[in-house]
Amino acid sequence: MEKIECFDYCLYRATCDESIYKDNKLLVAVNELLEETKDMYLPSEQQGLALTTVGSDYNILHREETHNLAHWIISQILSIDEYKSKNSVLFDFTRHWANRIYSGCSGLCHTHTSTVDGVAIFYLDVPQDGSELVVINNGTDDSNYLDYDSSDRNHIKVESGTLLIHKPNVPHAVSIHNSTDSRTCLIFEFIIAEE
Repeated sequence: MEKIECFDYCLYRATCDESIYKDNKLLVAVNELLEETKDMYLPSEQQGLALTTVGSDYNILHREETHNLAHWIISQILSIDEYKSKNSVLFDFTRHWANRIYSGCSGLCHTHTSTVDGVAIFYLDVPQDGSELVVINNGTDDSNYLDYDSSDRNHIKVESGTLLIHKPNVPHAVSIHNSTDSRTCLIFEFIIAEE
């Protein structure tokens, strides 16, 4: 697990074994979910062509094919010092969804709900020239990352199999996706209740 310090924020990065995330059943399940919701839900923070399952009844953990990956993500979260002392029996993914973006798409600056302990983003499929996660110093929701000086932006390169974990208050955006191939990621908000 790699610790990444960005401004006053801290993120953690891990890499998943291909045998877990390149499982054909997992990939088919995520594709089916995104196809089922493609005419219903568009991610509000995305600028450009994108698909999402957020806000639908088709959340990714409702499919058994995603459970092995979810167990690996939980193990990575619980290896972080600030989370490992909590009771893993009381761990819960409160929201979970899939996003797919296409060429030219980017994501506005946003944070996540303060009622969760953290956010885990798993990058299932990232092509060459794919977008990056951009952490923004004192970023405000719904602003464009390009409106900030480069000294206030930290671009974090991701690849297929990358897991990023951060607190919900980290202002982040998605840089412009320059590939002609789509990029797919899975997002998990989680809580670990105190005993």
